[in-house]
Amino acid sequence: MGLLPALTRAQIDSELRPLWDDCERLAPTFRELWATQANSPIVFRHIWGGLLEMKKASPVAARQFELAIVVVSSLNRCRFCVAHHVPLAEAAGTSAAQLATLRGLSLGPLPEDYAFPQRAGFDAGDSLVIDLAYFLVWAGTWANLNDVHPRVVQTLRRRLWARLAERCSPQQIEELVWRITQCVAFNWHNEFFELD
Repeated sequence: MGLLPALTRAQIDSELRPLWDDCERLAPTFRELWATQANSPIVFRHIWGGLLEMKKASPVAARQFELAIVVVSSLNRCRFCVAHHVPLAEAAGTSAAQLATLRGLSLGPLPEDYAFPQRAGFDAGDSLVIDLAYFLVWAGTWANLNDVHPRVVQTLRRRLWARLAERCSPQQIEELVWRITQCVAFNWHNEFFELD
């Protein structure tokens, strides 16, 4: 049990109950998370309303979202998200070997001339999503903590952006970046509140 209480349906405003019902139907394994976030009607409405809408209508494949989330959650060592998203990634067609690769990733130096080569065992599209997830965590945490010069971060960002722009629509890029950075927030949220 987490530090903040997980609410029940009876404890939330009646206007939020349809969203609660959608969460129960579409994300039952995440109940502890969304029921905890329901302590804030604003967070519950906007975060979970947006997540479920994106799940229904995004042009990004569910597999790619799951790959990105497993990468981010593994790098951030969020046990809650890894435990909940690995089965979703498997259901979306990710093999045990691919998941082992993703879970084994760790942050480290990236040279300025790093070209984001295709990752062994993944197709070009999945590899690009993995690189995006890795880069966003790397640039947001590792690069800052290790005093990587901003020019290096920008050079790598622009190189990755060029590859993304060749393969993905602006909507796909925005939704991938948003979901990946949102996952970082979920990781920190879950760790702080000790969600199991």
